[in-house]
Amino acid sequence: MQVPHSWLQELTGLDWSATEMADRLTMAGTACEQIDDVAAHLDRVVVGRVESLRPHPNADKLRLATVSTGGATDEIVCGAPNVAVGQMVAVAQLGAELVGGLTIKAAKIRGVESRGMICSQAELGLSDDQAGIWVLPEDVVVGQPVAEALSLNDSVLHFELTPNRADSMSVLGIARDLAALSGETLRYPTRDLHQEGDDLNQHFSIDVADTEACPRFTVRVIRDVTIGPSPWWLQRRLLLAGVRPISNVVDVTNYVMLEYGNPSHAFDLDKLGTNKIGVRWGQAGERVVTLDGKERATGPEILVVTNGDKAVSVAGVIGGASTEISDETTNICLEMAYWNPGVVRRCRKKLEIVTDASQRFEKGADPNAIEAVSAYAAQLIADLGGGTVQNGFVDTYPRPIQRPRIELRTARCGEILGYPVTTERITEILTGLEFDVSTGDPLVVDCPTWRHDMEREIDLIEEVGRINGYDIVPDVDVAYGPLVAPRHRIDIFRDELRTQLCAGGFDECMGHGLGSSQLAEKLAPERPLVRIVNPVSEDLDIARNNLYQHMLESIGHNINHRNLDLRLFEIGRIYLPPANDAGEGTESLRLVIGVAGEMTGDWRNPSRSLDFYDLSGALIATARHFRWPELTLRPEAIPWADAGASFAIRVGDCLLGAAGRVDAQLARQFDIKLPVYLAELTLDSLVAAAPDVKFAPLPRYPASSRDIAAVVSTDVPVGEMLAKATEAAGPLLESIRLFDLFTGKQLGEGKQSVGIRLDYRAEDRSLTSDEVDAAQKAVIAALQAAFTAEIREN
Repeated sequence: MQVPHSWLQELTGLDWSATEMADRLTMAGTACEQIDDVAAHLDRVVVGRVESLRPHPNADKLRLATVSTGGATDEIVCGAPNVAVGQMVAVAQLGAELVGGLTIKAAKIRGVESRGMICSQAELGLSDDQAGIWVLPEDVVVGQPVAEALSLNDSVLHFELTPNRADSMSVLGIARDLAALSGETLRYPTRDLHQEGDDLNQHFSIDVADTEACPRFTVRVIRDVTIGPSPWWLQRRLLLAGVRPISNVVDVTNYVMLEYGNPSHAFDLDKLGTNKIGVRWGQAGERVVTLDGKERATGPEILVVTNGDKAVSVAGVIGGASTEISDETTNICLEMAYWNPGVVRRCRKKLEIVTDASQRFEKGADPNAIEAVSAYAAQLIADLGGGTVQNGFVDTYPRPIQRPRIELRTARCGEILGYPVTTERITEILTGLEFDVSTGDPLVVDCPTWRHDMEREIDLIEEVGRINGYDIVPDVDVAYGPLVAPRHRIDIFRDELRTQLCAGGFDECMGHGLGSSQLAEKLAPERPLVRIVNPVSEDLDIARNNLYQHMLESIGHNINHRNLDLRLFEIGRIYLPPANDAGEGTESLRLVIGVAGEMTGDWRNPSRSLDFYDLSGALIATARHFRWPELTLRPEAIPWADAGASFAIRVGDCLLGAAGRVDAQLARQFDIKLPVYLAELTLDSLVAAAPDVKFAPLPRYPASSRDIAAVVSTDVPVGEMLAKATEAAGPLLESIRLFDLFTGKQLGEGKQSVGIRLDYRAEDRSLTSDEVDAAQKAVIAALQAAFTAEIREN
């Protein structure tokens, strides 16, 4: 949304500079992103008159124009097709700097010297129109600076609007905020309506088939209009607002839309061919040629406006070419309606088109301003086109939309904002924004229907806060008040998990929540899919049901950019559909860890390839940090993993995830040729399972350590050996870990040597050698009985 500074000044009566307006509006929630100086490229650009034209001697498409600029006459080479003798034009004199850094100099063009340039609007930064030179109004003075002659010493404010503020998509909506900020009264544009002839309601009808899709539809008729260019004041405002002037009638509909935020559409009444307008859903096989020249299929999902029979426009989106305004148009049917925002959004997405009108209807125009705005537009068309407005206003509005009524407590307003606000100040602010306020406590506030975002008391409090100024909210050292809530346990957990993994040398990556159904069938075929109805691409057609895809994409991307020390993780959600029609979908919090490539060495440790133990070590370290129940990795077939390195992650019999080495053929689909190890873990249950931290005193008595080297079959899982040893050691065992794993021909084929370290300690005494030896013998006996272990002597 872009608005000329002078337009806002006219509607508010304020003498604030463009910068002050931008700053005040931004602090009030209507963010001004940019201010443009309209005359930035108009220095040394003056009004000139084309005195004569003759062909260029060396170029068929160029002509030599003799141009008078008041005190001088220059010959300028011009290639524009619309240049003609007698025209008033914008002439860039020698030394002028135009858009794009072009400096005008005397130059020979095909052997003829050109001293200046006859400019288009695009070359002066006023619009994108490059079709020809800019022909100025006839009443300008030759030699006068163009910026002065056409009142272009102005600024344009560019606003970045939030989706909830539909009213800010109008100049009046932005001016209303300025009026409330300054205490001024908004100056509505006025134009008295003069109607003639018989009542339009007697012979014109409207038939709306679906009043939910079109709650209100209105028509006025303007007759005996002469189509022509708009006066300069109107063209100027449209140009500075970023809209190309077309003709007086079309320009009025665009101007009123910009000013009030209510789009309208002008039909050629004679081309419409009927005194009846209908609104219905499209029909199978029905097509309409729209104003952009494209033929579009309608169908049952597209709402259309008809002449009682054929579709003549797409409701709330774009008009049809069959009834568009042309130079021969004399009678106008002016339609102004209120369309259901959701219907307009679905229609324009189906047709893959966005217009200024559809943007405003999607956010919500004002249904109750239509009669007054329609009268204003109709009279403006009549005044500029020399026509007359026919008596009568045809209005179909079966269920008028009521103004929301909300109660506002003064004390609650102060509690939320953090400082006291008087009832009088609240009333002043809301009245300045054109809310109706009834005195009392609570205040009873009737909200205008152009504020679709007003639903609850907190919405009114926000209005008071932003107009009163967020800069006066007092500073506090400690957060307090009714809106302050403790951080959710999930958020605290995620931050701690992130810190733990980063401290272990891992880097975080973040996905976008979408995935490929084809890859999901390979990575997690057991999980159902949540398909996207209108995917942005074929590769992103589902809400992701696994975190593997993005992790593999990240690893592949890094490898291609020669970053080979890859220890990555992502904490995110996956999405699963309901189990049945009555159920709800599931969002599950997951952790995925990926390692690949080579760990960079240092002066102490040489470089080495990252392997499965880096992955499992990170899982174990994380589990110990959070004091989760012990994780076990058991061999199990995983769709994406190699058969020899594929594990299920469990706590007891509960499946929490999977880990393994990615199948090489699958990895190549992500352009990865190195071994890649992945693990995915379900976090939902583990967040709740983490026990509260309890502090214990440091041990007073020493520990006693013992090592066991047991030779067993390579088929024996080491984890089962550690579990059996823990069970047999009894209460004196403090910790147990694997410190060595060896295979070699010295042991024989199919054998492995497992080195286990056990630490014993008692809280109330120093252990004797006999106590430790007894526990150690129990462990050895258990290993021998369960795994036929051969204990190696020192």
